[in-house]
Amino acid sequence: MKTLFITCLFIVYSTVFSLKSVAQPDTLSFLHITDLHLIFNPDLHQQDLAQSRKHYAQGQTPLKQFLQTMPEKTNSSMVIATGDLVDSYETEAKDGKMVSFPADQFMRVVGKSKVPVYLTLGNHDISSYTWENNARRSNQNNTGQSRARWIRNIPCFKNGTYYSQIHQVGKTTYRLIFLDNGFYRFLPGENVSVPYIDKPQVYWLMTQLQQSNNDIEIILMHLPLTTAATQPESSNEIYPVLAKNPSAKLILAGHNHKNAMQDFASGEDKKMVQVQTGAFAQDKENWRVIRLTENAILVSVPGNTKNELTIPVN
Repeated sequence: MKTLFITCLFIVYSTVFSLKSVAQPDTLSFLHITDLHLIFNPDLHQQDLAQSRKHYAQGQTPLKQFLQTMPEKTNSSMVIATGDLVDSYETEAKDGKMVSFPADQFMRVVGKSKVPVYLTLGNHDISSYTWENNARRSNQNNTGQSRARWIRNIPCFKNGTYYSQIHQVGKTTYRLIFLDNGFYRFLPGENVSVPYIDKPQVYWLMTQLQQSNNDIEIILMHLPLTTAATQPESSNEIYPVLAKNPSAKLILAGHNHKNAMQDFASGEDKKMVQVQTGAFAQDKENWRVIRLTENAILVSVPGNTKNELTIPVN
């Protein structure tokens, strides 16, 4: 009898455990932050450069505290930071040479998070600073080198600086698409509309959006869409791809250091919403909670869990 009881108990436990493991959560929450502008080893930088960027020199401590406490407070299972993770990829040093930021130091900061942290690159993450004629000069001439360093050191970039994830919430499949659109240093005469991604990434984005007829896509990128980029005469290649896919419901971006929302036409009578979050480097309350449910996407007000926007997905 005792053996039979233990056997039955094991069957019940196994069944419950199995059901629990395959059941899908009714809500998936994550935190959106952007524009961290972390600076490492400012004492090594050329004196005028260091002085011009000193307002970002203390950014590591607030970020560490945020990653340690806020996911649990908001019941969030991950953090997504959409670019300008550091203030520059490399900076002129006191001796005139260029010193690049140690990506392993950045990883040690975000590695203290209690939940996974996923990233996109911003314009500062692939930029180089020099000091010339009493002014800071910025270029993106070493973009390839900087991207290679991010890929070598940051786990979410292990397969490249643009990637996607699938999350199942109830009966709704969400596809999170992380773009690399930080390059924006074009000559005045070039017919390029920012935000920009190169052709291979355009084709990859098209494939991601067409991968399934049943999923809902959320786009994560640094430089936001602009009204000019959506005009028929624009050469922008991101917006036309997204507009042809009404299942793309939300864009999360940063760059402009402001909290804002804007609607863009999608499909014949649909819309997608672009949400920008202010710079975390300027105010540690610049964060939002994004809640994915089976029927809607909920976007909180900055620095609060109170809901500001509901996007139906069905």
